[in-house]
Amino acid sequence: MNFVEPKNIASPITGSLIRPRIITTTRGDKIYEEAHWYCPDSGQFIMKGVISIRDKNAQPPAQNNNVD
Repeated sequence: MNFVEPKNIASPITGSLIRPRIITTTRGDKIYEEAHWYCPDSGQFIMKGVISIRDKNAQPPAQNNNVD
């Protein structure tokens, strides 16, 4: 599966804006975060791809919530 950026795209079927569904699954000792795109008008699957792969035991990335 290809690596992708979870961004909005136009449906090749109807031209409507598609927002990706973010899916997180665990396979073995890895956590996969994927984006799946479905046409909002027809419900037809368009594409999917991997956003990130990380070890199950790894710490999640730190978030910087500081407001300057």
